[in-house]
Amino acid sequence: MKKTTIRDIANEAGVSVALVSFVMSNQSRSADKVYKVNETTSRRILEIARRLDYRPNKAARTLRSGKTNTIGVVLSDISNKFFADIARCIEDRAYGYDCTVIFGSTDENAGKLENLVKVFMDKGVDGLIVVPCVGSERFIRSLADSDLPLVLMDRECSDVNTSRVMLNNGAALSLAVSALADNGYSKIEMIAYDMRLSNIVEREAGYRSKMEEYGLSDNVAIHRIPYKDIYGQIREVVVSALARGVEAFVFATNTLTIAGLKVLSDLGVTVPEKVRIVGFDDSEAFELYGTSITYVSQPVEQFGIRALDLLMEHISGGDPLSRKTVMLQPRLVVGNSSQ
Repeated sequence: MKKTTIRDIANEAGVSVALVSFVMSNQSRSADKVYKVNETTSRRILEIARRLDYRPNKAARTLRSGKTNTIGVVLSDISNKFFADIARCIEDRAYGYDCTVIFGSTDENAGKLENLVKVFMDKGVDGLIVVPCVGSERFIRSLADSDLPLVLMDRECSDVNTSRVMLNNGAALSLAVSALADNGYSKIEMIAYDMRLSNIVEREAGYRSKMEEYGLSDNVAIHRIPYKDIYGQIREVVVSALARGVEAFVFATNTLTIAGLKVLSDLGVTVPEKVRIVGFDDSEAFELYGTSITYVSQPVEQFGIRALDLLMEHISGGDPLSRKTVMLQPRLVVGNSSQ
């Protein structure tokens, strides 16, 4: 099928190609009123364009505007439900901006993050939303110093002058500890990653601070698990901890929570009869577990919406010195696992 061109519309309407181009380029700005184009002619051109299913040449539009209406989003792991849900929210929100989104996952590899960003920049993205990983700090700083609009999400990167959307991670683990301590449990230990990501560090600080607040400083124990082979590592931690009389665990992420539940199930350790837990993030896997799970919930939708809105604000010409930090608040979803 032959693609409709501006010349086809001009021939149908009996006007010049230049006039059709002018109307189509300015249709969202009321060309008939602002630019003194005859209202009847303008409407006829737009109606013919719709009837002929005219689709603008995006490449030509890019040359005129200098923008591609494309943004890049660099996540940690798009197969992780937390990031997958955020990606969905960003994509839905971007549709309202008439914007296309391209995604990539770093798998916590700084080299891969840098390569993805460079590929996205080569494709001419108008801006980036990035989840930093360990070792990417220097590159993120150089990226923030460039002219490309940038928003960080989920994780902090020190000394970077850019907008960001973060969770109040200290409050998140404070909620987790309280859910157990308020039920009379004192031997509460934390399972986290050994990666020194800002969100993990902040969650550890929140755990430690709340334990101290309850007078449980002597019971503070944080088990840092390597990013790979988490099942085997968690199994070792759980077996040792239960032998020491540990009453409860709090998990720093959703992936650790799910792995922890599998370990407990495989060991035949019942929850909450033998041990209590508080997880992180919702998961369909929780519904398959025999006991309803208490967990810290993150406002996933707000991560996507606020990050994209901030980015589009910068892309549209907002004050480059006006950098904003959006701090999202967690909430506790109470199940039987913390009782």
